[in-house]
Amino acid sequence: MSDFKIRRYESSDKEKVKELYVLASIHSEIGYRSGPWEQDFEDIENAYFNGGEFLVGLVNNNIIAIGGYRKITDKMGHIRRMRVHPDHRRKGFAQQILNQLEKEANKNKLDELRLRTSKQQKMAQCFYGKNGYNKMKAEKEFYTEGPFEVIWLRKKLK
Repeated sequence: MSDFKIRRYESSDKEKVKELYVLASIHSEIGYRSGPWEQDFEDIENAYFNGGEFLVGLVNNNIIAIGGYRKITDKMGHIRRMRVHPDHRRKGFAQQILNQLEKEANKNKLDELRLRTSKQQKMAQCFYGKNGYNKMKAEKEFYTEGPFEVIWLRKKLK
């Protein structure tokens, strides 16, 4: 495995983080759609660093993985923006980012993490399922392209 390092997001990462998000999304089962739901990329520090976390994973000083969680209540966080560069998938990097996010959530005394993924993203559903995330509900979100079905998952932390 490559020399993989995880660290907290820094403002100088902004462009590279957004580029990775777009590239990884294009190469996913759902593709990429831009819209107002991406506002957190404009100010990651304020969106995530108020009891949450945003991490970058690096190989040879290049950002190849990202993930974060936002604190929703005193006891619950919402995992967002989990992405791995297409050339670096299936090497355990998403697992390491998720593990570190869960550790940070425990440090911040959260009892539960929630996330959502799409019905089309079978690999993501398997990944989160093997990590103890259980299905809560499915719902449709509406975009200009039409309805998009998402699945909410949650995990109780120790």
